[in-house]
Amino acid sequence: MITLSLLQYLEDNGLGTIDEDLFWEKLGVDAIGAYITSVGQPRERGMRHRQDYVIYSRGLTDIQGYDKLNKIRSFLDQSYDICTLPSVPSVAESEEYNNVTIMPPSSITNSGEDSEGRVIWSLTGTIYY
Repeated sequence: MITLSLLQYLEDNGLGTIDEDLFWEKLGVDAIGAYITSVGQPRERGMRHRQDYVIYSRGLTDIQGYDKLNKIRSFLDQSYDICTLPSVPSVAESEEYNNVTIMPPSSITNSGEDSEGRVIWSLTGTIYY
């Protein structure tokens, strides 16, 4: 659920709106925007929680999709070592995450094309909590 809190953090900072152009774990066939998906990782005993993620972006044009993801990347790059990720109001079991470190994300990469020939852009990142 921490990736959903990260999505809420993006919305709270003006980078989109959840379920309009920010999506959690899936992006509909005709939807335009960015979506975040969790990537599983092994954990060592006693280790701080870690969540790797990928954010994908698709726009009406290739440039629009890239620009959206680049704005998110720039924001996350500047958010290194924030203290709290917000709870998500519409999700009852969601909670606030304290003592969070958002590591600077990767560069943006081309992840292929959708069925309409639009490029799907992506970046990867890690959250420690």
